[in-house]
Amino acid sequence: MKRIIALALLLGPAMALPASAQTANTGGSADPSAGSAPPTPAPPPPPAYVAPQVEHLLGDWGGLRTYLEKQGIYLSLDATAEFAGNPSGGIKQGATSANQIGFEADIDWQRLAGIPGLSTHVIFVNRNGYSDSILIGDNVAPVQEIYGASGNVVVHLVSAYAEETMFGGKLDIAIGQMNVENDFASSPLYCNYMNNDLCGDPKALPAGDFGHSAFPEGVWAGRIRVRPTSDTYVEAGAYEVNQGLYSNQYFSTGFPVNEATVSGVYVPVEIAYEPSLGPDHLIGHYKIGAGYDSTLYKSFDSALSSLPGEPAPTETHNTQVWVLVDQMLVRQGPGDQDGIIALAAFAHNNPVVSTYSEQYSVGLLDRDFWPARPQDVIGLLFNYNTMSGPLGKVQAEEEEFGIPFSNGATGIQTHEMILEANYNIHVYRGLDFRPEFEYVFRPNAQSNIRNAAVFGFKAHVEF
Repeated sequence: MKRIIALALLLGPAMALPASAQTANTGGSADPSAGSAPPTPAPPPPPAYVAPQVEHLLGDWGGLRTYLEKQGIYLSLDATAEFAGNPSGGIKQGATSANQIGFEADIDWQRLAGIPGLSTHVIFVNRNGYSDSILIGDNVAPVQEIYGASGNVVVHLVSAYAEETMFGGKLDIAIGQMNVENDFASSPLYCNYMNNDLCGDPKALPAGDFGHSAFPEGVWAGRIRVRPTSDTYVEAGAYEVNQGLYSNQYFSTGFPVNEATVSGVYVPVEIAYEPSLGPDHLIGHYKIGAGYDSTLYKSFDSALSSLPGEPAPTETHNTQVWVLVDQMLVRQGPGDQDGIIALAAFAHNNPVVSTYSEQYSVGLLDRDFWPARPQDVIGLLFNYNTMSGPLGKVQAEEEEFGIPFSNGATGIQTHEMILEANYNIHVYRGLDFRPEFEYVFRPNAQSNIRNAAVFGFKAHVEF
């Protein structure tokens, strides 16, 4: 499968270019005996240029940015810093900082070279720092979303893929190196919060299954999306399941393509309804999806199969289900997020093989509530994670037999809750500063680790 995907990426643009040239050729046939062919219509011109609604600290680069974008070249460079400290609770007290520099290049080949509907996307990141959750002793829901996965890395390829849009946007196909989170079970609203329990997508999905790959890790994949109407879509994909994900040994730096650790295929499906309600155009997103991992995983009961009286090891696949909802309740400005927005998320794994069983999230965002500061945002979020019941049973028996706990725990894992409140301050064009407070109930889903109060901030600059 990977060879087919790679071949399509290499040959797709090459095959499209001659076709475009032939369409533009209005001359006769090269064979005189065939007579003159009727002229073929020229390809439609690209749509009119519309400047992206993104602020940049350095402005228009003296007009260079607008010039490149009119040619179809969109470049983005940003930096994120997240500071967090726990003055109380957890295993020990302290503070840490986690940082990221990101570069993204999106090219519209229809505008640049006349290839209808084709675009390509590449993302690289640099990451460094340390997570306060390590001091707290929590590996279930890290308090800083920017930390983890790739660890400390000079340069890391996140994704590199091609996308083809046809029939006025009714059909969209993507193929290349990318992650499931890019298109499934995600929302741009979620990174209004710093906790990794929701930023990107519900933590129970990528942490509960290697097949549900998430930023900043990519795998060979293909995805197709169909829009029957302007406010609905159905999409499905096929993604490698790579057991090397989130492992520094294979994926920390450079171009992480290691096929030796591929164990199966992950197939997600999602259906969405995106209404704009009433005269105020209150925007909402309603998504339901499921994912199937073809990998055979050992059940948690297998961890005790060597003990007297325990059953023989068994293996099974993992299946995930998610439901995501967000709805603007009150409009306070012209933008898609300018108002009071309520959101909720639910995710479920097969608890026989996944450490995460279910996750419930509810939140509220309030943007443009202050006319003098229209880009400031208040955020509130509550997350509730339940761990696998079979895993808890294994850990209880491990405690009884005096052997180390499974899943790197130091006690029986059951459930964890996190409350987050923040206020995003728009400091200057392209520059935001967001004070944060989080309270972690039962860190690492254990009763033997003290509840932790976390104070910090997130700073983001778009150059």
